[in-house]
Amino acid sequence: MKAKKRIRRFMIASPCSGSGKTLFSCALMNLLKRKFGVAAFKCGPDFIDPLFHKKVLDLPSVNLDGYFDCGKDLLQLFVEESSEDKISIVEGAMGFFDGLAGTSLQASCYDVAVTTKTPVILVVDVRGASRSLCATIKGFKKYARRNVIKGVFLNKASKSFYPLLKNMIEKECGIKVLGFLPFDERLAWKSRHLGLVLPNEIQDFKNQIEIASALLEESLDEPALLKIASAVCGLKVVTKNPFEKIVKEKKYTGLKIGLAYDDAFCFYYKKNISIIEEMGASVEYFSPLNDGGLPDVDGIIIGGGYPELYADKLEENCSMKDSICALVKNNIPVLAECGGFMYLQKELVCQDGKKYKMCGAIEGESFYTGKLVRFGYAQYTSKDLRFKIRGHEFHYFESSNNGDEFLSEKPSGRKGSPCIVKQKNLLAGFPHLYYNSCPEFIVFFLDKAAAYKASKKVSNER
Repeated sequence: MKAKKRIRRFMIASPCSGSGKTLFSCALMNLLKRKFGVAAFKCGPDFIDPLFHKKVLDLPSVNLDGYFDCGKDLLQLFVEESSEDKISIVEGAMGFFDGLAGTSLQASCYDVAVTTKTPVILVVDVRGASRSLCATIKGFKKYARRNVIKGVFLNKASKSFYPLLKNMIEKECGIKVLGFLPFDERLAWKSRHLGLVLPNEIQDFKNQIEIASALLEESLDEPALLKIASAVCGLKVVTKNPFEKIVKEKKYTGLKIGLAYDDAFCFYYKKNISIIEEMGASVEYFSPLNDGGLPDVDGIIIGGGYPELYADKLEENCSMKDSICALVKNNIPVLAECGGFMYLQKELVCQDGKKYKMCGAIEGESFYTGKLVRFGYAQYTSKDLRFKIRGHEFHYFESSNNGDEFLSEKPSGRKGSPCIVKQKNLLAGFPHLYYNSCPEFIVFFLDKAAAYKASKKVSNER
C-alpha cells in the first residue's frame, strides 16, 4: 500500500466565465510562489490559461480533465504532478457545475474538486449586485451533494464597499471572504473567441501581474487561505500506469521527436509531452516561424495555436516549409493537430479573405468560417478500430480536406463526422488528442519513428 501524500491545495472557481478566475489564479500564484512554491493546474481541455500560468511561474501547468482522465486516473495525475512542499492551485473553467454537454456534472470543476478532494474558493463578480450575492453564494454551496466551497473572493469590488460586502456575506452565508480585487483599467485583458488572448499578446504582462498581486495582497487573508489549503486529507493512488512497462524499459531511448513550439504553435498538453519523455524519447523543439529548417529528428509533432495570426511570416519561411515537405515525402512520422493541420495544407485563407501559401504537404485549404466548427469533446475511432482516443475540437476554421481515417463520437453517443487525414506515416486533423486516453496510439507513433530512424541508419550505411 502506497503512503498518502499530503498536498496543500485549493481550486479557484466561479459561477460563470468572465468572473476573473485567471486573474485571481495568476495573482495568487505570483504571491504564493515567493513563499511556498506553487504547482499549477487547469480544469478542462483549455490550452490558453496554462500559458498564463507558465508565464507567471516559469513552469508548465497541467490539465485536469474529467473526460480525458476519469476517477482514479485523474487523481493519479494530480498526485503525480503535485508536491508536498508546494501549494497546488487549480484554476477552474466556465461555471463551477458546468460539465459534459452543458447538462452533466461529469468533467465539471465540481467533478474535479470532488475527485481530488480539493477545497474550492469561489470568485464572484460583484458588479451591479450587493445582497443578491448572498443568494448566489448560498445557492452554490447547497446545490450539490458535497459542499466543497470553503471560501470566497470578490472581483471588481470597491475598497470602500468591500468591508460591508465581506461582513454581510460572512454573516448570511457562513463562509469566509478571503479578499478582493478592485476594478482596474490596467488589468483589462481582452478575449478572443471563447478565451483570453495569449499572454504574449498582452503588453507588459508580468508588470500587470505584479500590479494585480499587490492589489490582492492588501486585502488577502493569507492565514485563512492557508488554513483552507492545509485542512485537506492525504491522497494515495494505486492505479497502474498504462505506460509502466515501456517507461521501465526506456524503449525509445535515443529517439528524437521534433515538436513545433513558438507563438503560432503553442497548444500542448503537458501530459502528452511528458509521456513521450518518460518512455525514453527526447523532445527537440523547433519554430516554424523563426527556424530555417528542422533539427535531425525521427518524428514530428505540430500542435495547435493561432497560425492565422502569423500567416505572412509562416508563408515567408520557405526553407522551413521545404524542410517539412521533404521529410514528409521521405515518410517521416507526423502528428499534426488543428493549427498544425492548417499549416501542413496548401493554403490558409484568413478572416480578411487573403490567401497564404502554407507547406503543401497535404492537399486542401483551411478557411475562416466565423463560427465554432464541431466544438467540444469527442472520442475518435480509427477505421480499423485499432485506436479509440479522446480529445476535443475548438476552431473557427474549416478545411476542404478533413480526412476520413477516424470517426468521431460525442459523449452523448451521437455520431460525428469523419476526420483526420492519413497519408503514409502522417496523421493530421482538427482534433486535439489526449494520448493518455489511448496508450496504443502514441506507442504506434513512436514505433513508426523508431522504424524511420532505423531506415535512416541503413540509408547512411549504404
